[in-house]
Amino acid sequence: MNIVAKSRSLAETLRMDSREHYRIPPYQRPYSWKNQQIDQLFQDICAEDNGYYIGNILVATQEKENDPSGATYEVIDGQQRLTTLSLFLLALWEICIEFRDDDAVAKEDRRRAEKMSTRISCRLIVDDNVTNPRLQLLRDDAVIYQELIRCIHARDEGKVENPRVKRNRVFMKRYRHVFDTLKDKDTFPDMEAISDFYDKLMDLMILQIEAPNIGDAFNIFSSLNSKGLPLTLVDLLKSEFLSMDSNQNDTQRESSLETRWEELAGIFTNADGDVDSKAFTQFFLNNYDAFESSAKGSVTKGKALYRYQDVLKRKRSASRLGGRTYMQAMIGRARAYATIIRLFDESGASSGNALLDDQEIQQLLQDLKQLESTQAYPLLLFLFVKADDLQLDKDKLSVILRAFVTFYVRRNIAEYPKSSNIRAKLIGLIRAIDGTDDSLRGEDIVRAIVHTLKDMSRNDEDFGEEILKRPIYDQNAKTTRFVLIDLEHGLQRSNHVSLSTKARPLDLDDRLPNGKPRWTIEHILPEGDLPEHWKERISPDDPSIANDLKDEYTHRFGNLTLTAYNENMQQKPFSVSEHPVSENDTHYDLSKRDYKDNGEYVGLRSPLQINTSIPEEGESIEDKESWTVHDIKRRSEWFRDEMLKRYRFPDAPEVPDVPDAN
Repeated sequence: MNIVAKSRSLAETLRMDSREHYRIPPYQRPYSWKNQQIDQLFQDICAEDNGYYIGNILVATQEKENDPSGATYEVIDGQQRLTTLSLFLLALWEICIEFRDDDAVAKEDRRRAEKMSTRISCRLIVDDNVTNPRLQLLRDDAVIYQELIRCIHARDEGKVENPRVKRNRVFMKRYRHVFDTLKDKDTFPDMEAISDFYDKLMDLMILQIEAPNIGDAFNIFSSLNSKGLPLTLVDLLKSEFLSMDSNQNDTQRESSLETRWEELAGIFTNADGDVDSKAFTQFFLNNYDAFESSAKGSVTKGKALYRYQDVLKRKRSASRLGGRTYMQAMIGRARAYATIIRLFDESGASSGNALLDDQEIQQLLQDLKQLESTQAYPLLLFLFVKADDLQLDKDKLSVILRAFVTFYVRRNIAEYPKSSNIRAKLIGLIRAIDGTDDSLRGEDIVRAIVHTLKDMSRNDEDFGEEILKRPIYDQNAKTTRFVLIDLEHGLQRSNHVSLSTKARPLDLDDRLPNGKPRWTIEHILPEGDLPEHWKERISPDDPSIANDLKDEYTHRFGNLTLTAYNENMQQKPFSVSEHPVSENDTHYDLSKRDYKDNGEYVGLRSPLQINTSIPEEGESIEDKESWTVHDIKRRSEWFRDEMLKRYRFPDAPEVPDVPDAN
């Protein structure tokens, strides 16, 4: 087997003068990264130094006869990263054209933009042929990708072209997200910033592993993914920590610190004895940001080892027992961190922190976990570990956590602010709270955090508009499910309704034996290609446009509810008037509205409070015969009103002279 491994920069991989192609073979899946994964790659590139290594690309090489510069590489592994990097370049190309054509931009910047746009086009397309992209995607993705290239290339030549593709297609949405990210004026205020990011992209390092054929490539892929584990940051940090105690002989030092390290690692070990290396690594990064750094930015994995080496030197020189003392502090912080992120919810183990063991606090932390609030973890770790010094009791911390829940619901729906901006702002808050001068304590901390979160969020009017127009399920299914369940719980409490009985307890968070949630999201107007009965309902005047309407409206809040029978209802009609349900039916499965099981309505007539909004005012659910775009819009407005009431920031008076947390 002839294997060739080449370390190449992205500039060398997408060489302007080459005729090489990277082809996604038909057995691969389409582009599947979501915004969160795109954001993570973007943040890593921004945070790391030039020359950052982003991983391997495994390819099978197909040389072209008499054309050594025209090889085609079938991408076996790495297509998601390669496609995302190409989208970054495509967006930069479009942005450069905007700078170039803007008379308000300085002449030198316009020249720089024109030069960069020329270089990018040569990297993305071969022989200046818009129908010959260097990256050849699967058919559905390729149609959109090539159409974007065609339009941007046309604009580069002074023509106005709009992509002839639907904006709600997934690949198009991902491109628009990348474009909006790079257009953010806070991150890229001018052409110089754009140029710096382009240079960082070009300097990214990739290890391209080449095999002569697909069979050999798959053997390599299997070997890389099944044999052995790579050396991790945690492994390297272990070595550094175990060498801390220089005042003992080797045997004493290893025995003392090894025991403490095993205790530390045990916090991140599940019942089967497996260490969650990702959570362990994230603990070290968050611990550094919360307690060891004075910077307002976040430490990266690439720099963490060197930063901890400096920390351990200081600890060692500060005290004869520096190593053991620091390890003991780390163990306490790790217990707190594991509880904050709800690492092993089923364990029931005490964190050793009375505040974190409080039931209300734990529920709020569970809510934040569902809302994917990882940017808040350094601040939360700092607050809970230092709660006594900061004069924070259970009530104050509960207010802070509820403000975070409100913030992340709003943020995940509006997709504003960007993840990287959130973490930087919250780390800045740590520095403001713990400043040597005018340190904040107690209520002042609560007010500072609430105001910071509120200032970062969309106002009520803008947030309400986002609720109405966003395809929220497609955008963030986890947040959608959280909101539906949380809103249902809140409505039951405010309306003094309980749907649980001893005979039939209702637990919307219940899990099946396989660990999946029993209650899932049901689309009233179903996903997928609509059957005829739905086309006639959703667009009676012109059934041919029903699928287009479905694409636009099916994922909006107004079209969603909760059910424990999602697999059973699927694309059933809303109602079937010619075969109505009978009160004597113990089971009925002809329609979504009247679905019954064990004599109870479990479809859209179930007594969930969010289902009371399915019929219009003055109309009963049993009399409602159809479901239309008008209903989805009307019910989205109902969700907007209820969510604006539920997700309001706590009242907090202005805090005078709060240090800037930027």
